[in-house]
Amino acid sequence: MEQFYMLRKVDKVLEEFPFDGCSFLMTQLDIDSLSKWYRKQLKKKSKDFRKNAEKSYKSVGRTLKDIEELSKDLLKEATEEDSEGTATRFGLKLRELVDGFEVDQDITYESTEDMQAEIQQFINDLWGAGARWIKRMDKKHKSTIKVLDNLMKDLSRDMKILGKLLYEYSWVKDLERIDARINTLRDMTYSRDVFEEQIRQVRLKIDHARGEYMAAKKKYSDFVEKSNVGDLLNLDDEADRIATLLRMKLNTLKKPVKKFLQHDHGVRVSPAGSKALLDYFEDPYQAIIEEPDGQPGLIEGLEALKQAVETDAFPLKDRLGRRAIEEAESIKKGELFELQEQAKEIERKRKEFADSDVYSKDAKLKVEVEEARKNLEYHQNDLLRVKDDIERELEKMKDYKSRIEKELLKSFSAKVSIEYGETLEPLLQKCSIEPVSGEAV
Repeated sequence: MEQFYMLRKVDKVLEEFPFDGCSFLMTQLDIDSLSKWYRKQLKKKSKDFRKNAEKSYKSVGRTLKDIEELSKDLLKEATEEDSEGTATRFGLKLRELVDGFEVDQDITYESTEDMQAEIQQFINDLWGAGARWIKRMDKKHKSTIKVLDNLMKDLSRDMKILGKLLYEYSWVKDLERIDARINTLRDMTYSRDVFEEQIRQVRLKIDHARGEYMAAKKKYSDFVEKSNVGDLLNLDDEADRIATLLRMKLNTLKKPVKKFLQHDHGVRVSPAGSKALLDYFEDPYQAIIEEPDGQPGLIEGLEALKQAVETDAFPLKDRLGRRAIEEAESIKKGELFELQEQAKEIERKRKEFADSDVYSKDAKLKVEVEEARKNLEYHQNDLLRVKDDIERELEKMKDYKSRIEKELLKSFSAKVSIEYGETLEPLLQKCSIEPVSGEAV
């Protein structure tokens, strides 16, 4: 018989802390098993609190029932003449207050806090109504009011007992908070469906936006292929090339010309020469196509510059002066003639294109491609935001898991490992962005 009882004790231990037959191990639980295990441990550890609180719960229930009977007596004793009188009103108020007082059958620390607050509110509301009506009631109700006063004292006593109990067992509140965290962790493990739907919706938008983007790119490519816009683009490239060459060739003259224009050097410069010096160093390409063949204005301006340098008419380093004179002579000999011819030929061809709609159509199609690209990028960023949300949720789950395990160890001296398996990890792969080939227009 003793061996039988020993085996029963071992079984109970195994229910609480599984072990492998040789040594005690950490308890591994999934979310549902964790909730059952936690409630069992909580019930066991807080049994004294619930046992003591139950006495007050029952006492409050009996007191409320007695007050309800008093309200019935008040209403029963009221005469027809008093049907609208103070006794009737007070009786109806008592019934209303009792009906509104709910004694929770599930005893927890939180429900006990609520019970204490509800008792206080009940007492305040009842005596608030009593202050208006009791003094005006008939003396025949005096004994009823006295009984009511004693019942209210009973409620006050129960309220104080509950307050003392809450203070003594304040640690139970920390135990009960674990349940909320377990429920939150469970909700997180069930969030996969929500994220999957978000991913599905965003991917539909991405596929649609990618289709629009590829269609816009194809439309533009067909336009370039079938129209002379390719020649137009080549002209633009050529113009940029010539502008770059002009800046390079005029770079040696940039500082000397700037100082020449800033100082009072006494050298006469024609209006055309002065204008050329300003224009060529602001936009050399535009200046050279607007100048007559041979750049007479530029040559006049550089001749004046050369004279000023040779006579030391303004401060300039010898090295810069020598190079400025050399470059001015090279330009005078025709160094820029070929570039001017090329630039003017480009502008002639551009004028031919200007009479067609190729410019406007090219610009319109480019805008359509860019808008489609931005729309695709916008929805792709939406998917990346979903990915960030999933990563944050996984991190939050990890933190909750660790916190719950630590609290269970502290509260129940039990090493528990929470196993919720694979949850949101596979969804991260679904949030990857496939690159679109040749996105640039």
